[in-house]
Amino acid sequence: MDRVRQTDPDLAARIRCHETGSHPPDLSGVDLVMFWLGDPLKEKYPDCFAEAVEIANAARAANIRVLNSPEALSNTAKTRQSAIWNQERVPSARARIVNRPSSLAQVCKELGGNCILRSDVEHAQRDVRIVRTEADVERAARECVFPVAVIQLFDIRSEYRAAKANPSSLFSRYHHKARAFVFGDAVMPSHLFFASGTVVGLSNCLLKREARPRRRLGHRLGYNRKLLEDLIREDKAYFDTDPLHARTLVQAVQALGLDFAAVDYSIRPDGSVILWEANPYFYLPRGEQSVLSAERNAVERVNTSLDWMAGNLRAAAAGAHGAADLMQAS
Repeated sequence: MDRVRQTDPDLAARIRCHETGSHPPDLSGVDLVMFWLGDPLKEKYPDCFAEAVEIANAARAANIRVLNSPEALSNTAKTRQSAIWNQERVPSARARIVNRPSSLAQVCKELGGNCILRSDVEHAQRDVRIVRTEADVERAARECVFPVAVIQLFDIRSEYRAAKANPSSLFSRYHHKARAFVFGDAVMPSHLFFASGTVVGLSNCLLKREARPRRRLGHRLGYNRKLLEDLIREDKAYFDTDPLHARTLVQAVQALGLDFAAVDYSIRPDGSVILWEANPYFYLPRGEQSVLSAERNAVERVNTSLDWMAGNLRAAAAGAHGAADLMQAS
């Protein structure tokens, strides 16, 4: 909204923001309702879900278009999302919910042995555990808080090595995670991170490590300079290139009933993808706050992403009859 106010004050003036938990919104003169709410909505925020459904139903009764409906925002629990994607043949990891420790070993075996254990409803990487051996499973059965989501683990780095990819390639040396934004039929690349660990995120990625003061001093002295340059080159190239797998990402978001989301995935050696999750309530830091902001042109990249989102929102509002207002429920 800060960016929209700067770049398109006319659009900003048309947006009404409504917070759930306050009085019922006035939908008169509104042509588009967009829900910007935490997810999975029904499981984590049942009162908010109930109110959002009332708003959505009122909008539908008035023939007002709804984006990211509250019902769809309840499809992103890991096991629910996995079930939908597997039914729709979206290339993704299988997931099962395990309610008691005694069932954990059998479920891990059914999912291939190498698995990720995590919360079914959280997007953050807190309390994520990898199990590969019987000892890992036994330890997890003793220490985990149940229920837990058990997710099939794909070792994409090993796939690159098995495919005889260039051993000096970052994809052969490290694990990776790509993120792209999907809005309707449009796809916008966001970032490409690499890490030594199997589960890749901002907190453990190599860019974050290389941004530490001691590492930056080492770069000036020539240490790990090539690695830093390779990381930045791959990330910038990813942002600047239209993804060849855009149709798969669009299909994945639509299968969940969503209109927009950030999708995390890995790129396989043959160019296909394996999807990990769709996050409709994603976090995009300001460019100045992004990791290695100057080196990655993060300010320009974030502003480009925000302008792209605003453009899609503007187009959605225009497609929903034109000049009336749109409402953002948060």
